[in-house]
Amino acid sequence: MYLYERLYFSVGGFASAYYWSSTENNNNNAWKQNFNNGNQNNNNKNNTNRVRAVRDFKQTIY
Repeated sequence: MYLYERLYFSVGGFASAYYWSSTENNNNNAWKQNFNNGNQNNNNKNNTNRVRAVRDFKQTIY
């Protein structure tokens, strides 16, 4: 849930659709995330889902 909250509320601009995670569930499945409602589940890698490059944003404290 942390990934969903951080990206959805901080970055925004996500479609109401599933996006692939970089984390595999096993050899045939990977995790996917719906940023519209926070749902997560695994899905066969042969299926089509969206992808989005994500960069780590580090806050500089002065």
